[in-house]
Amino acid sequence: MTSRDLQPVRHPINIRLELPGSKSFANRAIVCAALRGEPCVIRNISPADDTAIMLNVLGDLGWRVTRPNPLATDVSLAPPPKPFSPPHEIPVFTGAAGTATRFACALLTVLPGRFVLDGNERMRQRPMGELISALRQLGARIEERGQPGCVPLGIEGASLRGGRCELSGEVSSQFVSALLMVGPTRAAGVEVAIKGELVSKPYVDITLEVMRAFGMGVDRDGYRVFRSAAIPAASGPNARVPYTVPPDGTAASYFWAAAAVTGGRCVINNLTRQDVQGDVRFVDLLARMGCEVLEYPDGLGVSGSASGALRAISADLSALPDCAQTLAVVCAFAEGTSRLIGLGTLRVKETDRIAALQAELAKLGVVTRAGPDWLEIDGAGNKSPERQRRVSIQTYDDHRMAMSFAVAGLRVPLTIQDPDCVSKSFPTFWQFWERLNHQA
Repeated sequence: MTSRDLQPVRHPINIRLELPGSKSFANRAIVCAALRGEPCVIRNISPADDTAIMLNVLGDLGWRVTRPNPLATDVSLAPPPKPFSPPHEIPVFTGAAGTATRFACALLTVLPGRFVLDGNERMRQRPMGELISALRQLGARIEERGQPGCVPLGIEGASLRGGRCELSGEVSSQFVSALLMVGPTRAAGVEVAIKGELVSKPYVDITLEVMRAFGMGVDRDGYRVFRSAAIPAASGPNARVPYTVPPDGTAASYFWAAAAVTGGRCVINNLTRQDVQGDVRFVDLLARMGCEVLEYPDGLGVSGSASGALRAISADLSALPDCAQTLAVVCAFAEGTSRLIGLGTLRVKETDRIAALQAELAKLGVVTRAGPDWLEIDGAGNKSPERQRRVSIQTYDDHRMAMSFAVAGLRVPLTIQDPDCVSKSFPTFWQFWERLNHQA
């Protein structure tokens, strides 16, 4: 296993960046293109492993995926020249990619053929029972071939009829997104009634925005009921007109956090507070901790606390779960005890992220307390925890653990184990991160 040594910066950072495309937008655009069944060009596509896996799913289904060169950020998608329905079961493997697995599960129920959907060992443990139940309510024929409610799954293609289903909103918003995207392919459409409180609402907003870009409409009653109907014959844009993926708001959070803990300044181009990506609201959390939000017509940024001290915070992260680890690390450098709630989904991500945060923050001398869906962090303020002793941070094959603790590495010497796990969402993260040392 490789490792990466990080040294604290000597001065506050001062940088403006243009980040790669969002994998959340890219994966949804790939699914919508497949459902439209028309050629499509996607620009500024995310370089993430998860997006590559979603493109591989299309390849498994007979689509032609081409790029001008291996490093190009533009991808052309072309459907099979004739209906793709081999007589045998088609294996579709999604590795550790939760989004791709959930989206593929719904996608395969509306395409002709017979499929076996599977993932890696961790993916075989991650819950999909609510999605499977909802798809079955809509007529889909799905066979659980391993642990109940998990992959591997045998899926009978084109078995989804449409209609109405009920779905718990407390497990994953990806289930809602998967159901809504396939709805327009059914004459009856799909109506999803949410039971309980829907987690990660901004990710559903992203789904609706991408669907609209591909000519798919959704009616809604707040976040309680969603209805996606059949695609009118001549609606939406010409699918050959390129779809451009916006920059990744979650990736931006690490660099805004860097400005916060160093008392510096960082602006991310082409993001604004009005962006549908919920993670742009991370700047508001940092503002509550004493930072200044910098707003420009073509960018959004953060300037560190004028006093040099960060305040502890109490925050509900249910709408920003992918920023929870980053905020927890920032809280380690704040004055006072921070309490983060709404973290229930973190227990079933790439790892148990709450337990992982506690274990690794403890190595920095940070005291934490946790429950099923909350975490408290006793911050060290300007007295950086474990200032001199280099410690080794385990990442648990979790990209967000590596990137979140990189923020701590700006203040204390760290060694990040398995740093290449960032490829799941941000393969070029470390190249961007090195620029902070050059700008500080």
